[in-house]
Amino acid sequence: MPTPLSAVNICNVALSKIGGQAIQSLSDQTSASAIACNNNFALAYLEVSRSGRWNCLLTTANLVQVPQIPLPNPSTPTNAATWAPYTQYLANTYLTYGGYYYSVEYTYTSTNNFTNDLTTGVLVQTNLPVANPYFPGGNGQQYQSGWAYEYKLPADFQLLAILNANTCWGDWEGEGIGNDYEIMGDSLFCQESQAVIQYVQDQPDTSKFDSLFTNALTLKLASAISTFLRQDGGKLEQELLGQYQQALRFARAKNGGEQKGLRFNPIPSSRFNQARYGGVNG
Repeated sequence: MPTPLSAVNICNVALSKIGGQAIQSLSDQTSASAIACNNNFALAYLEVSRSGRWNCLLTTANLVQVPQIPLPNPSTPTNAATWAPYTQYLANTYLTYGGYYYSVEYTYTSTNNFTNDLTTGVLVQTNLPVANPYFPGGNGQQYQSGWAYEYKLPADFQLLAILNANTCWGDWEGEGIGNDYEIMGDSLFCQESQAVIQYVQDQPDTSKFDSLFTNALTLKLASAISTFLRQDGGKLEQELLGQYQQALRFARAKNGGEQKGLRFNPIPSSRFNQARYGGVNG
């Protein structure tokens, strides 16, 4: 459940772990504790939020597709006309028909039937397919990314939990396996024509943090400011980092226990089952 702690409260918990002086405001420039916390709070928060699937920070989004520019292919004919009846075509040009390019062997005027033109030898089919308008993404080889589709990630994106959880089979424990993907910069690339994601968001409202996340954050922040405030050569920092890693392991187990992935059930869509038993489950 969310905790009511503010950023100042979180900083004071971190300070208490290293024996530091409590603060009243992060903007207090007369307090070494406030200066240290103010300088390290944002980075500590971002690192912790990126460290795992925090259920208290999870949200969903239907991503917007971004058009990709195909790589130039010097072997693909340019300005190829679509075959039409009773039309003159020049020699050494190309036509398109039925999803393929055809070379024009000599200048001619087409008949009313493409097959007739092809069988006379005036047209020769190439092995170059025309892009299919119904499957514009293809397999992604025509793009620099190597993926068929590119999607813009949300501005508050921190970590991807799963892609298209409701469109795939589950594994043996019933967890959603999602689709394959790759994140580059602020874009997500995949082979799917739709991208619905669950992701950890950048949530500045500390009242949304649960106790597990807050505990990990205080330990991470305490480790970041301990050497500056205690001047102990980093001894306490290492101890706190060990406690932080332990807190992460515990939190990941708890967060994982609160997840039960959707699993595809083939029974309702079985025509055999419906025909034989007259219903979804007989």
